[in-house]
Amino acid sequence: MARKSERIAARNEREFPWIVELPVPPSELGLQLDFDAIYNFHRECGIEVRRGRGRRLNGVDVVRWCFGSRVDAIAFAKAFGGALQHF
Repeated sequence: MARKSERIAARNEREFPWIVELPVPPSELGLQLDFDAIYNFHRECGIEVRRGRGRRLNGVDVVRWCFGSRVDAIAFAKAFGGALQHF
């Protein structure tokens, strides 16, 4: 049986089909993203944080951020990089 967080992530990807995949950069302390800036972006835009399922792509961990609006997803991709996808 899938864990609750995995079910929520899968549901987010279904209900919020605009997805931006951000690779997690390596650092001396392990893997990290600037989550403060990412959460501030969501707060300033008035949108709820929705994460999708993480995955590994070509040896790099990827975090998926889900959006209901194409405009919000594009703004997020421009601010933080990453690949925009629509499902």
